[in-house]
Amino acid sequence: MSDKHVHKHKHHHYQHLEFTALGDSTAFGVGATNDYGYVNYFRDFLATIKECVNLVNRAVPGFTSSDLLHQLQNDATTRDAVRNADLITISIGGANLLNCIDASNPQDCLINGVAAFANDWPKILKKIRNSIDSDAQILVMTVFNPFTGDDPNYNLAEFFIQQINNVIKNRKYRSIYEYNVVDVHADFQGKFSDGRWKVCTWTHFCELPPDPHPTDCGHLEIARLHELLYCKDKTKQKW
Repeated sequence: MSDKHVHKHKHHHYQHLEFTALGDSTAFGVGATNDYGYVNYFRDFLATIKECVNLVNRAVPGFTSSDLLHQLQNDATTRDAVRNADLITISIGGANLLNCIDASNPQDCLINGVAAFANDWPKILKKIRNSIDSDAQILVMTVFNPFTGDDPNYNLAEFFIQQINNVIKNRKYRSIYEYNVVDVHADFQGKFSDGRWKVCTWTHFCELPPDPHPTDCGHLEIARLHELLYCKDKTKQKW
């Protein structure tokens, strides 16, 4: 961490980890059995390397980037959870687009959803780092495309999803606010070696009615990606 984010959690025992999850329905666990999603699986993994992991999940289904920003500005419980965290995960941006499905003018809604995210994202990060003054490790997942590559709607969805992901992956923001990107989008793309579309296994979108949320397998895969990046980042810090 930079001098600006000098570690303030020296009262935390090394084997104790405060873990705060922020975001939308995916972070909440929607799509998984009993909402036991990637956040819970990631917590279970962390518990194998830490004596005590305290998870506070402040994710809310349907949350857009504007909702998350408002929560960080006004919700005392969330602000306290962020302030006390050693580790923060964020899943946000999908609802900025998903909420446009029933809009009277979906195209305008999608454009506005991307614009809102681009406006909100640096404010969210600034709120966490500067206003709440958190020095936690932050892992942010990209938004995945639930459509199979041969679906006629795939390219349109991809066009707007990539715009949101490009904001998340912005080098300037990553440098200033010191967070790492878990590229779920890239991982969910394409097919398995046996020819099956990955999203048909990792999401409910190939079912009837289609549901873009991850399956149990999908949540496990998202957790695995978080685990890999967490371990990689910790290895770097040792050097």
